[in-house]
Amino acid sequence: MNPTIYLLTDYRDHFYSSVRYSHASMKLDMLSKYFEELGHPVIIKQFSQIDLRTDNYSGAIILYQSTEDRNLEYHDYIEDVLLALKLQGARLVPEFHYFRSHHNKVFMEILRDIHISPLVKNIRTRTYGTLEEYIREGLDDDELVVLKPAQGAKSSGVQLLKNRNDRFKHAKTISRTFNIVDIIKEFIKGIIRPYHTKRSHHRRKFLAQTLVPGLSKDYKIVVYGSRYYVLKRGVRAGDFRASGSGLFDWIENPPEGLLDYAKSIFQGFNVPFISIDVGSDGKEFYLFEFQFIHFGNTTVEKSSYYFAMKNEQWELIKDTPNLEKTFAESVHLYLEQDKVPA
Repeated sequence: MNPTIYLLTDYRDHFYSSVRYSHASMKLDMLSKYFEELGHPVIIKQFSQIDLRTDNYSGAIILYQSTEDRNLEYHDYIEDVLLALKLQGARLVPEFHYFRSHHNKVFMEILRDIHISPLVKNIRTRTYGTLEEYIREGLDDDELVVLKPAQGAKSSGVQLLKNRNDRFKHAKTISRTFNIVDIIKEFIKGIIRPYHTKRSHHRRKFLAQTLVPGLSKDYKIVVYGSRYYVLKRGVRAGDFRASGSGLFDWIENPPEGLLDYAKSIFQGFNVPFISIDVGSDGKEFYLFEFQFIHFGNTTVEKSSYYFAMKNEQWELIKDTPNLEKTFAESVHLYLEQDKVPA
């Protein structure tokens, strides 16, 4: 018998996401069935049902989800529970720092910075916690012309900046933390205390990144275990972003080297599943963004095939998508490879 898996759902009893209908969850009964067929008993709990005072989860395998709620309020609660489980010795799948990068492009870029592979690091990025830091360290860097807020999906808030004035204005907008009470207090303190250094009113973190020019498309690749799903995404006229364009095409003949590149990225992060956005200028591939948890499954569920490595060759395999089965098999394979640290 394989180890028991604790599957943590949110307050709506949702786990991850499906595109079967709006805001859908994976089917928990089907997911449990497939795990049990693979020899893993499943215990389903909500995050609020974790009682660390009476129960000890040391060594327990924890599958969990994230959330995309406004301002990440519930996401913050999930983080508290997961960190406590990790401190108690639970085995989070994926590991805690991968949860931290969900809806947090700043930490995602930090993961890029500390990664050992040059395939991950061929895009240059700087992260900032305040507008003042950006003015001091990045405003005059002519290479960092793409600005992104830390939160957001489908390229929300992402801007290509043409000049120094654009850079300042957009950074000021996406970093703004306006509070009239704080502004008045700081103004008064500046009058009565000449030595007072004012606090920033632009403390929403963001990042600046180099641009890979001339791209008319990119590729979203979702990997579950040994299965690789590829979606080509076009760029709208007059834009530079493929994410959120809606110009989607499931392709049977990906560019030479793309799947090999995706495999290297996937293996380099040591996770059971991953979603990556990849571009190419015809000479090399660039990893734009990457997520390890709670990513959209359109690429999987609307595909009629996937790619897999067979005898050191990539093969296209026709398949009717079964998200729950694919998810369970990828986790089982990951655990079988004994890559989850105790």
